Formats: sequence, structure tokens, C-alpha cells
Amino acid sequence: MAKKKSKIQTPTWLLEGEAESKTKKKTEKTFKVRRCPKCNSDEISVVIGEVGVWECRECKWKGKDVNEDELTEDEFMIYLDEKGEEVA
Repeated sequence: MAKKKSKIQTPTWLLEGEAESKTKKKTEKTFKVRRCPKCNSDEISVVIGEVGVWECRECKWKGKDVNEDELTEDEFMIYLDEKGEEVA
């Protein structure tokens, strides 16, 4: 009498991966807005020729520690509307 073959089982690492993918939330794109720590203006730029130094165009502050806000796409669109930027 022929020996009966057992069914092939799905590996546990694959089953765990499926469970993990079901629980993961869709990651939403985020945008970073840099602000001056002195006047809270977003009109800052990198100083050419100096590594890691930023300068505020409003209050002329110079330094390395800028405030950085991370906004979701919806928050970023509201931010642009309030600032008066044209959104396509």
C-alpha cells in the first residue's frame, strides 16, 4: 500500500507577514515646514558657504537650530491656502 503524502503547510513567516500587512495603516505623505525659532517665520533659507547654517529673511536671525513642523497632506494644503500660495 502506498504511503499517503501530507499536505504542504504555509510557512509561519509568510502567515505572519500577511497578518502584519493587514494591520499596517496606509502611510500618509508628510511635508516638512521649517520655521525661524525667533520670529516663527517660514521665510528661512540655507546660508551658502556655511555648513548647516540657516538665515531668516524676516528678522535676520542666523543659526543651526530651526523649528521643523511635519504636516500631513491635508494640513499642508490648509497651510498653503492660509499663506496665500496658489495650489494647482
